[in-house]
Amino acid sequence: ATMQSIAREMALSETAFVFSPERGGDCKVRFFTPTSEVDLCGHATVAAFHLLSELGTIGRPSLVVQETRAGLLTVAVGEDGLVMMDQTVPEYRPFHHLDELVASLGNADIAGEPSIVSTGLYDLIVPIRDRAALWAIRPDFPRLAKLCQSWGVTSVHAFTLDTLDPAHTVHCRDFAPAVGIPEEAATGTASGATAAYLVRRRLVPTGPQVLLTMEQGDILGRPSLIQVVIDLENEAITRVRVGGRAVTVIEGTLRF
Repeated sequence: ATMQSIAREMALSETAFVFSPERGGDCKVRFFTPTSEVDLCGHATVAAFHLLSELGTIGRPSLVVQETRAGLLTVAVGEDGLVMMDQTVPEYRPFHHLDELVASLGNADIAGEPSIVSTGLYDLIVPIRDRAALWAIRPDFPRLAKLCQSWGVTSVHAFTLDTLDPAHTVHCRDFAPAVGIPEEAATGTASGATAAYLVRRRLVPTGPQVLLTMEQGDILGRPSLIQVVIDLENEAITRVRVGGRAVTVIEGTLRF
C-alpha cells in the first residue's frame, strides 16, 4: 500500500522500487503505475540502474540480474551509461477486434494487422499508415481502458515506419489507460514487443542480430530514443534487449 501511495503521489507513468535480492539475483525491483503494480517496466529499469550507477552502488561497466515479477532479467550498464535490459523471448496472441480498436482510437488509419505481443508484458502492437495519421490519433481513454482490460493487454502501442530521422526504425505512441497512463513518453516493454513484431513480419531487414532505434514522446514534448537488439538463430528470436540513456532531473526526500 505504501509503494502504491508513493507512485500515486509521484504521478509518473511508473515508479521503481529497488530492494535487496530474494531469488538469487543482484537486486529486486518492483514497478508501480499511479493505479497498479506491473510485472516489468523498461524505461523505469533504465532509470533505476542509471541512478544506481550514479550513486556508485554498481559500477560502469557492470552486468547485474534484477528480480522482477516477469522473472530474473539481466541488465548491462556500459561505461558510457547506456543501460540495456534483457526481456523475455516473445510470445504472440492473435487479435480479432479491429473495428473496436479503430473506433477507440478515433478512427485511426491502421495499415496492417495488429497483434498482441509480450516480451515481458502483453501489449497490442498496431501499425499506422504514416506519422501524420499516428499524430492524429485521439483515443477515447475510458473506452480504450475497458477494451485493454478485456483484451488482456497493458497498452496499445501504435507505430509507423515514417520516422522523424531516416536513420531510425519506427516512430511510436503508447496508450495505457487501463493502468492509469493515458500516454507515455517512452515504453521499454512495448518497444521490445514492437521489435519482435517487426522482425517476425519482416518489416525490417533481418540477420543473426537486428538493431532498431525507436522514436517516442515527441508529440508530448518529451522525445525519447529507445534502442532494441534482437538476436536470432535459424530465424527464431532467441534474445531481446531494450534500453537507452537516462538523465537525472530531480532529487528529493520522502517523509511519510
